Amino acid sequence: MRTYPYFKILFLFAFIAIVGCSKKEDPLGAPTETLAITLASDAGTNATEVLSVNEQVNFIISGSDGADYTSNAKLYVNDAEILGSSYTFSEVGTFVVKAIYGTATSNVLNFEVIAESQRALTIDVTRAMNNQTITFGLLDSDGNNTAADATFYVNGAPISGFTYSSSTEAAFEVYAEYIVNGETLTTSLKNFTVYIPKRNVVLEDYTGVWCGFCLKALVAMDSIQSLTDHVSVLAIHESGSVVDIMNFSQVNDLQARFNVPDAFPQTELNRTTPWNSPTLIYDYDLVTSMAGLETDLSIAINSRVVGSTLTVDAKVVYKNGSETGDKLVVYLLESGIIQDQANYFTKNPKSPYFGKGDPIKDFVHNDALRNSLSGLFGDNIPQTTAYEEYKKTYTFAIPAEYNAANLSFVVMVVKADDTAKNSQHAVIGENKTYY
Repeated sequence: MRTYPYFKILFLFAFIAIVGCSKKEDPLGAPTETLAITLASDAGTNATEVLSVNEQVNFIISGSDGADYTSNAKLYVNDAEILGSSYTFSEVGTFVVKAIYGTATSNVLNFEVIAESQRALTIDVTRAMNNQTITFGLLDSDGNNTAADATFYVNGAPISGFTYSSSTEAAFEVYAEYIVNGETLTTSLKNFTVYIPKRNVVLEDYTGVWCGFCLKALVAMDSIQSLTDHVSVLAIHESGSVVDIMNFSQVNDLQARFNVPDAFPQTELNRTTPWNSPTLIYDYDLVTSMAGLETDLSIAINSRVVGSTLTVDAKVVYKNGSETGDKLVVYLLESGIIQDQANYFTKNPKSPYFGKGDPIKDFVHNDALRNSLSGLFGDNIPQTTAYEEYKKTYTFAIPAEYNAANLSFVVMVVKADDTAKNSQHAVIGENKTYY
């Protein structure tokens, strides 16, 4: 292993002198926060609002800056632009409404318009955790819930009442049977799923393009990813004898927090446990023995880019509610970065980098930590009850030097002592659901 040269220590002191007055836990992207807009209506706040034919709905668009954008934003119903801030739903069917202002796109609102004799089947949770209670509704055109007078069928079998839960992971179909004016009618089928939350472990690789031994850690990380999908990996780069274009400016803060030695490579499991031995031996069983195990919390990620504005929704659900001190960590990564990589294994026939030269020219670096969208060590998660979804949205102006197409995310929930309880990873634009 190679330790830092003397000039790097001098560089570090100079760096500290420059940034010593900054707040260490501030996310790097904080100065570039951009506008987000939220769409609401006077019809209600349910996931899907049920309306009667010819019912008018008024919309309100508010900005993250506190301003009202209702008269300035554009409204779209099923992707067709409408005039004004209200809409009359004159036909039976399902409708999706969104707003756009500049590069900001709002959340979507869903509406189901039914005739007087029809009933609308609702499901309060369409993707539920195992043993979570799912409640079905049956709304008439006036919005009254008639579920108590109906019979619900799950996978073709009638159930008692209008709630359902499952201890096993599966996909389900549900419909309701009801009576109007003496005639027995049925709703259309709707789908829901039940999942068992699995643990994704976190592996963080402290590395640099100047570090010839760091390829040993990369081999270990690649090997783990071939053994399990339940692992979130990120590479934390620092400049050394060679300037590393992926240098993460807060790497020293991370090292200090997690007691990471100043001799690379270093790999950390779930933030607080060293994974490599001093002789660069990696215990694969330590990782695979916990990856994919059933756990009590799940994380979902949804992201979108409009222009140069990135929006990330990070969502968390607990089976038993949150614990005091839990935090949400959201990191932005970039892959496909090209820079020469030092290689001390070019003469080692047992290494996959044998004969590749030192340095390896135009080496492709992946999963490099580029930015902390949350606070560096996480944002506090408020007290949440069992199965209550906690959601936090982050916006970020993508710098010109980032390749937006190659961005991805790692989202973690960590304990008060910074140990990762679970994680999730997704590429940009991917809607990663709870699992």
